[in-house]
Amino acid sequence: MPSVVVTRPQGQADALIAGLQALGLSVQHCPLIDIVPIDDDHSPQAQQLRSLFLDIDQYYAVVSVSRNAADIGLRWLDRYWPQWPTGIHWIAVGPATAEVLLAAQLPVEQPLDRFDSEGMLALPCMAAEQVAGKKVLLWRGLDGRETMAQVLRARGAIVEYAGLYHRPERTDTNWPQRLHDRPLLLLSSGQGLAIVQQQVPDLAQRVAGILVPSERVAEMARAQGFQTVLVAASACDDDTLASVAAWSQQ
Repeated sequence: MPSVVVTRPQGQADALIAGLQALGLSVQHCPLIDIVPIDDDHSPQAQQLRSLFLDIDQYYAVVSVSRNAADIGLRWLDRYWPQWPTGIHWIAVGPATAEVLLAAQLPVEQPLDRFDSEGMLALPCMAAEQVAGKKVLLWRGLDGRETMAQVLRARGAIVEYAGLYHRPERTDTNWPQRLHDRPLLLLSSGQGLAIVQQQVPDLAQRVAGILVPSERVAEMARAQGFQTVLVAASACDDDTLASVAAWSQQ
């Protein structure tokens, strides 16, 4: 029975695990990080978020860089806006993130095929002639890639961050047990790849392959010696399951 290790955070993998088990796969769940929302109203981060969300109608675009960012961002938005503000470009990194915003009945724009910062930057509404002199708010964790902000600022935009959550790494991973039968490793981000490689320096030799959510992360993995690198069409469960099913039937 092929073995798969799912690395999504606790509480965000149940449907995917059930789908993988329905394919006849042996599944282990090994979360790499926890998602800890900013919810202490007296913290400096919360005070900054309050100011940003009260003024959110002044932004040309709001960019959600992950499903977690969209989910937590909407909770903050709901605190101060009983009706959603209008006239904003709501941008999602990919289909899984777009699902969250669409469920809130927001008009969503997303890349057609490249689900990362580069894909979002290629959207017509993010062109230099559109964003120059306008404010863009990035919903994300307290740290992350700087590519989008750097490019948008070079295009003349005024970019601000809404740091919505912490992402502490987990250390209770027990990799010797997880990797004993060379499983397929399912990763959600470049950060996930970096975490596992730090904990398991010879990771490329200890897995049958890895599945990643974007070509950018795939390029990183290939450069680090991984021979079998699968790229899901998106981070949605259905696309992940389709990629794993194709792999398991080889």
